[in-house]
Amino acid sequence: MNSATPPRPAPPAPLDPPAPLALAADSRIPIRAVAGGATTADYDRYFHIARHAPDLTAWTCGVLRLQAAVLADLPHTGLDDSQRAAVLTGLLHTSHATLAAWLPPVPESTPDGSGAGRPAPSDGEPVGGQAADDGPGDALRRWKLGHQLFHLLLTTMNSTLDDTLAAVGAARWASVRHGLERLRTLYDAATAAMAYASDFPASVYANDIRPTMEPPFAAPGFSGNLNQEHRVMTERTRALTAALGELSPPAPSLAVIHHEVALLRAAQRRNRKAHAAICERCVPDGASLLRQHTTRQRSDRATCE
Repeated sequence: MNSATPPRPAPPAPLDPPAPLALAADSRIPIRAVAGGATTADYDRYFHIARHAPDLTAWTCGVLRLQAAVLADLPHTGLDDSQRAAVLTGLLHTSHATLAAWLPPVPESTPDGSGAGRPAPSDGEPVGGQAADDGPGDALRRWKLGHQLFHLLLTTMNSTLDDTLAAVGAARWASVRHGLERLRTLYDAATAAMAYASDFPASVYANDIRPTMEPPFAAPGFSGNLNQEHRVMTERTRALTAALGELSPPAPSLAVIHHEVALLRAAQRRNRKAHAAICERCVPDGASLLRQHTTRQRSDRATCE
């Protein structure tokens, strides 16, 4: 009787490797996030900023709509004449840059040597006083409208920074000087826009505006740090500062440029001082929403540990 060799059992199918185990960087169980922290998307949603890829027509329509709204509201504010003039000048620069964008590109080199793709360029009384007929609804609208104006000016600044950096690289000193002049004017306009956005009593900010930037109306940790245009402006300003620090044009041109740089830095100091004054007036204890959120998170973590 023949004995058949029993068949070998099939090898076991390879098992899938274990799924990755997520561990926290601090080697602890993560703390449950409360509704998550505010993001740039939350910031944009609050101030009614729509981020997509607008063509020049959509951009121009947006500029005109915002300009009309600000001009209609400006006479009802408590801003002084110099602040109103700064706002109007900023709008003028933005309108000029927008109109210029509709023109054919200018050659890189022009007879005067300045050719470029574009033309050379949050208790006490409110910053500029308070309009007597302002109510909470008017204040919230102005708060958001002023921030849209701030973004409009920052966008114009970013394009001007690009042009000025290109002019530095091409040694077009006249364009560099004009660019620095325009940036300084836009900085002063941005400072006035902050005054416009906060032109109401601090009590209105505390009772009617600040709560709209807190849960359940907004994600926790809402902050001006989420302003994308400002981040771009800060990065490009650093790049321009570095480029200007390496300049070695003819002495007369260098002296003029250094003078314009000094004027621009003075405008930046005015902007920081004005922003600090608004924060101190509206939030005397300095506890921003972001700082409150961070402190609360740390407290929750400490309690759980």
